[in-house]
Amino acid sequence: MKITSVRAVAVDVGFQKQALQTSRIASPMARWPQFAERRSSWMWPTKKTFVRIDSSEGRVGWACTNGGEISQAIVADHLARLLVGQAIASIGDIAEVWDQMVSALMPYGSGGFSMMAVAGIDIALWDLLAKTLGKPLVDLLGGAKQDQLDCYATTNTPEAQAAAGWWGLKAAMPYGPEAGAEGLAANVALMQRFRNLAGPNRAVMLDAFMAWDADYTLRFADAAQGLDLFWIEDPLPPHDLDGLRRIREHGLGDVRLALGNFCFSRWDCAVLVRERLVDVLQPDVAWAGGITEGLRILEMAAADSVPVILHNTCEQPWALAMAAARQTNPIVEFVDRGPGSALYRLMGEEGRRHHGQVSVPRGPGNSPPAEVLAHLADPPAVRIA
Repeated sequence: MKITSVRAVAVDVGFQKQALQTSRIASPMARWPQFAERRSSWMWPTKKTFVRIDSSEGRVGWACTNGGEISQAIVADHLARLLVGQAIASIGDIAEVWDQMVSALMPYGSGGFSMMAVAGIDIALWDLLAKTLGKPLVDLLGGAKQDQLDCYATTNTPEAQAAAGWWGLKAAMPYGPEAGAEGLAANVALMQRFRNLAGPNRAVMLDAFMAWDADYTLRFADAAQGLDLFWIEDPLPPHDLDGLRRIREHGLGDVRLALGNFCFSRWDCAVLVRERLVDVLQPDVAWAGGITEGLRILEMAAADSVPVILHNTCEQPWALAMAAARQTNPIVEFVDRGPGSALYRLMGEEGRRHHGQVSVPRGPGNSPPAEVLAHLADPPAVRIA
């Protein structure tokens, strides 16, 4: 088959309205008071970018990535003209296209929105190939090793989630160094609340969203002794390698470091793995170059025996398929967006969750909401509330 068209549209899916955006959660912007109370006050473009690729055989591959109008422009105004006319008959062909896209994007840099754009096209190509071959994506990836995957829940309402049977519960930290001793005490109290609700036999984790520094991370770990925390996630900005080295030098006791949400390629991940800075690697498939690059990251991490938990897995059917086919006894992430959120069904039916597990997707492939199908040519008219 040949690619006949590549299109993209940025869609407001209500991301800025969810509780994780509108409540007090630590961030790298929190040291400025005007941005401390809500992530939505400063967040980067949060529309989802839907990518559609049509083939000469009349089939359509779909994907969804982040970056809004920025990644939409990269796909539609640059990468699309590299792809039209190319023949795609195998996974190897997709990998070749991936290398072409990344080479063409050198002036953009090898991270951020450019890799989100690459991910959108890559995921759509995998979807198109799976549909052409008449296979679920999980089978194209080698077949599921199990039908149900254990989940942990990221939530700011642990009381509502505690009885759901999750593998673990993860909190978003409300405070960083800017809040002083009172903020530190509040963070510890929040984790005590999570531990009490989770009980002694489930993991309890936290996400600091790059809001801390090395000193604060070490002080928090000391203050939280006895809570049996499983990991501290992204305490520092990804460029602060010296800070991560300092944390490693002093140690966090039995608490692990989970890093990689803001790794946008295997090259970013390799630094953390090579320097032994990470205990749990957490790349996001829709940010870190898509399925092709995600598989490379899984292979690299496995070679160094570093566990990988794919970020925000339950909203990405391709990430669930990768975990099921390419990992052994994987743990995946469910983000509690609140009941009825459109974010759960951007690429088809919402995944079935039961007693802390999610089913492996085996459907006919990615399929966006009717609003996207109907208005792809007219982005300003598209809105999913």
